[in-house]
Amino acid sequence: MSFHYRFAPHITKIPSNPIIHLSHRLNEPGFINFAPGAPAAETFPYQDISKITEELLSRNLGEIMQYGTTEGYPPARNAMAKLISRAGLKPKPENIVITTGGQQALNMLFKMFVEPGDVVLVESPTYYAALQILKSHRAHAIPLDSDGDGLLPEDLEEKIGIFDPKAVYLNPTFKNPSGGVISLERRKAAAEITGRLGVLLIEDDPCRDLRYAGDHLPAIKSFDRSGNVVYITSTSKILCPGLRVGAAYVPDALVPTMIVTKQAADMHSPTLPQAIVSLFAERGLLEPHIGRICGIYGKKLDLAMSAIGEFFPEEVGAATPQGGLFIWCVCPENVNVAEVFERAIRQKVAFLPGDQFFPDGGGQNAFRLNFTNAKSEDIAKGVEILGRLLRDCVRA
Repeated sequence: MSFHYRFAPHITKIPSNPIIHLSHRLNEPGFINFAPGAPAAETFPYQDISKITEELLSRNLGEIMQYGTTEGYPPARNAMAKLISRAGLKPKPENIVITTGGQQALNMLFKMFVEPGDVVLVESPTYYAALQILKSHRAHAIPLDSDGDGLLPEDLEEKIGIFDPKAVYLNPTFKNPSGGVISLERRKAAAEITGRLGVLLIEDDPCRDLRYAGDHLPAIKSFDRSGNVVYITSTSKILCPGLRVGAAYVPDALVPTMIVTKQAADMHSPTLPQAIVSLFAERGLLEPHIGRICGIYGKKLDLAMSAIGEFFPEEVGAATPQGGLFIWCVCPENVNVAEVFERAIRQKVAFLPGDQFFPDGGGQNAFRLNFTNAKSEDIAKGVEILGRLLRDCVRA
């Protein structure tokens, strides 16, 4: 007789990433994986991290291995404040709360502000984990209208008036999944409208430093005049995701509640990864590392876009991003990407179907390609396989 688990009903409605159940296959020899939102393991600074870790473990073991402060290891708060300052901000370390990846910061903020039935306005498409988290809190994600420059200010203001949302969630730079960027004017408008109307704006910006073309834009938070914008980032995309070091830059009034909320989650993030990140940054290694990986990823992007131009049918649109990890591809309405996905898996190529990223349905004819994780020599081969499958579907 098996035990009957009485799950909370809303938990059973949270969608799963379609790649998770295939994780055992993705490690098979010859599998070309365009699915994860992952940096390339080949770029990880193994030697530097190994030396730093060895040094840390040779001294101050009590400080590193004992319980730490909830808000974060002080040198790590300093390091993350300096990293965030690259986005045109001037954070003080005391306004930085270290989290276990940027996603934990997002979950904590939704937990702090969102009750069941509340509305959060999001871009469409948007980061699928944000949608998962909102479902776990039994909140409603309402999509904002947008164009090539990002969200439409008039739609944002109108929907704030209609839905009275608890928050607006934006991923403004090299968005997951579309790779797009909210323009400077739209950033200013988002800060002004939400500040004037008294709505929390959560700015999730983990890929900001991965720019391969064009000029960096200041964060939306830099236009915050009322203290309503919270800025989230992490080292997962620019250093190593396994370290799980993220940070939230929050106004003074939010720090105590952030600390209590994190205490209820995990007391504090692991100290050793925080110490690794802080020493890596203190020794001036982070900025040259970012420059190096941007060079590598820029070349991978060129390879991917060249292969897409050669092998994808012309009916499939794929805009070249200026940075980040993703290429967003849109097929004609008659193409069911789920079928392409199943066929691609059989040919040892993976990507992420687009329906994961839409709060109100849709995206069945779109998909996301990650170009950073795959080996350079596999990119054209994988795109060629997808091109053949897409051609069959487009012209069926």
